[in-house]
Amino acid sequence: MIDEVDMTCDLCGRAGARLRRITKTCGSGRSTFLIEGVPVITCPSCGESYMTAETVQEVQRIRTHWRELTAKKELPVAKFRS
Repeated sequence: MIDEVDMTCDLCGRAGARLRRITKTCGSGRSTFLIEGVPVITCPSCGESYMTAETVQEVQRIRTHWRELTAKKELPVAKFRS
């Protein structure tokens, strides 16, 4: 996995891209689950965020085997007022 603090953006080629860890929502309805700590590279120069091929493969593996890999947790949910 990527450990660099300051990287070059693969999309625009400028320095300053950063690795962030996000929570990704997958599935829908009763099959919705979260993947915590997903590494995403974010570039302040071009504004794009992307995952490496290795990260995409791991997300796909988790999505395929989510029933075996997830743990049930209670999660408070707020609804946005429009």
